[in-house]
Amino acid sequence: MTPADTPTPPIETPEVTRVRTADGTTLACRYLPGNGQLIVAIHGFTGDGTTMLELVETCREGRPAILIDVIGHGQSDTPEHVEHYTMASVVDQVLSVIGGHEPLTVHLVGYSMGGRIALSMAARAPWYFASITLLSSTAGIADPAKRAERYDQDQKTADGLEQRGLDLFIEDWLKLPLFGPYVSSLDDTRRSQTIEQRTSSSPIGLANSLRGTGTGSMPPLWGVLPSIRSPLLSIAGSLDTTYAAIAKDLGRAAAFGQTAIIDDVGHVVHHENLGEVAAIVRRFLTECEHHADHER
Repeated sequence: MTPADTPTPPIETPEVTRVRTADGTTLACRYLPGNGQLIVAIHGFTGDGTTMLELVETCREGRPAILIDVIGHGQSDTPEHVEHYTMASVVDQVLSVIGGHEPLTVHLVGYSMGGRIALSMAARAPWYFASITLLSSTAGIADPAKRAERYDQDQKTADGLEQRGLDLFIEDWLKLPLFGPYVSSLDDTRRSQTIEQRTSSSPIGLANSLRGTGTGSMPPLWGVLPSIRSPLLSIAGSLDTTYAAIAKDLGRAAAFGQTAIIDDVGHVVHHENLGEVAAIVRRFLTECEHHADHER
């Protein structure tokens, strides 16, 4: 067997560490040891920290990292009361996990819902983060009527999840056109793995996440983007036309923003073309650190 034919060894999943946050919620976190600035990776809805592992391992270049299971997902707490799932509460929880790192030493990397959380964290602390990388994400819905419509939709979806059960919900969720390119790219093993991962969360946790952290519940941040001083990279797939347009808007609106559109992939951009996305993120993190060093 030639070196090129040698299979890539699977990435070992770190053990879970349970971290109690400031509001008493316990989040499951996976720590990757390293040296240098910290990467904090935040997954999308129905995901968990493991869904960010391949990207982080491929782009971190020895940096330490934290992969967080957001409240209601994976092995994190799933309280019954929705107030624990509001964007403000989720931001507090993730900031508790990060702890007392020095300013400009933490890189946020968030996919979809995780990108909205990352951006909300940056809005809370506009000068703090070394960089923000958003994958297939948004700054919320600016139009009040459209936001109210999406809020109602999120509530109905959450109710349907609880009524029909998680297995049927995930089956239908993966049939959404948004995930078409991703699902079609999966072989049988990967398809089974993603279904197993997504159905391992708590139904009440996912339902409450939709109710409290859904796009309809999120305070829009478009007007805040110019005040965020952290460099921002917004990535989307060209086949995900809605989010590709949003990614361009984010890059233009942010004070230090840029955009990367990945050809021939859809919403789950970091799984559909891991190599290209990881290379772009890796280069962005390095550029941010070099620029910060020159500014000092």
